[in-house]
Order: sequence, then structure tokens, then C-alpha cells
Amino acid sequence: MDRQRARFLHKTSGDEQERNVKGIIFSELIGFLELAGGPLFAEKVLAEAELEHGGAYTRIGQYPWQEAVRVVKAASRESGHDFADLCNQFGMYLFERFRVLYMEIVGRYATAEALLAHVGEHIHEEVRILYPDSSPPQVLTHNEGGILRIEYASHRPFAHIAHGLVAGAMKHFGDERKLEWINMSDDGTKAEFALTG
Repeated sequence: MDRQRARFLHKTSGDEQERNVKGIIFSELIGFLELAGGPLFAEKVLAEAELEHGGAYTRIGQYPWQEAVRVVKAASRESGHDFADLCNQFGMYLFERFRVLYMEIVGRYATAEALLAHVGEHIHEEVRILYPDSSPPQVLTHNEGGILRIEYASHRPFAHIAHGLVAGAMKHFGDERKLEWINMSDDGTKAEFALTG
């Protein structure tokens, strides 16, 4: 996957709700920055991102997804790490946080494949119950000859974060298969991955 395609994150689409992200994602992003580089690093990144909210997010609020992109871009500049790699690392971190925050949901599944197969059908429905104004992405899976294919589609261009979430699930459940990119749309709102091997 060509990491130059991370340019997609400058684009916008959809109505206001579709452009917004729940505050919990922002608060976890700040936690990720603090874990990665310490509190001073996180403060510096948030200051450089020049956010309207100054980095003060509530978990139940809704904020433009572009602000999350600005934070990761600032973190990329400050750390020297690749933007797409940081998105992927955040996705992995986010899965571990979801495992803690939503223990009763993740705990129902014995394998990464079982969890991933139920993301769209069950898990995101429960997310909508917890957060009625949320607009989670669409995640579909199908098994073809032992290869699990995962299709991601969203109003927000977070394909690299989705990849990290899948990788995080695989790590948590000890799934040693290889996670491969199959394709990604130019704007990053759609992608397909495969678990092979």
C-alpha cells in the first residue's frame, strides 16, 4: 500500500454528523500521544495542531474528524514518524482501549475472526445503543477458501486506523495470520484487507 495515498485525509464528504467523530476517539488519541511520547510531547502536538478546542474534548461530544487528522499530522512532524504508520499504531492502541472500555462486548468472542465477523452486525449496533448519535463505519467480512476478507467503508477517511484496529484484534487473540492490504480508495474512506496464511 503506497503511503503517499494518506493525502486522502485532506478531503471532506457527507453531512455534519458524518464529518464528526465521537469525543472518546479524541480523548483516546491524546492518551495515545501521551503513551507514545509523554505528556509534554502530547501538549506540544496539541499546541502545534492549533485546535479550536485546544485539545479539551469530552468523551460524549462530537468533533470534526479533520481535527484528529491535524493532531496526527502534528505528531508526525514532531516525531518524524510516517503519518500512515501513526494512524495504524493508533488503531492498534484503540483496540486495546476498546478491549478495556467494552470488556463485556470483546469478551464474548474467542477469536479475532469471530469478533471481526460480528462488527457490523452486532457490535456497531450496540455502539449505536450506547451512542445514539454515532455513525460507525460499515465493516463486512467473508471467508473465501480459508482467507478472511474484510471490507471497510466509512464517511470518514480512516482506512489506516481500521487496519490498525484489525491488527490489534489479531494481536489480542493471538491470530498469527498475515494481515494484507487488498485495496484502498483514493480518499481513504474504503479499503479491503485479508487475513492470509
